[in-house]
Amino acid sequence: MDIEDEIWARIRATKAWDKKARLEDFQVRAAENGFVLINLKTRRAHLIYDEDSELPGLENILPKH
Repeated sequence: MDIEDEIWARIRATKAWDKKARLEDFQVRAAENGFVLINLKTRRAHLIYDEDSELPGLENILPKH
């Protein structure tokens, strides 16, 4: 997954349901283990991970059955 493509896809998805959304409404921040796309207007945050991101505790989120 290309991070830039994922960011654009999420912005396009937001603009599909919020016709007033503008590119200026979004901010991308690099985090320790991925990226955060923030919609400054709605305060919604999207966590974006790439294939190199380590997700500690994933076994707690998706326990084995």
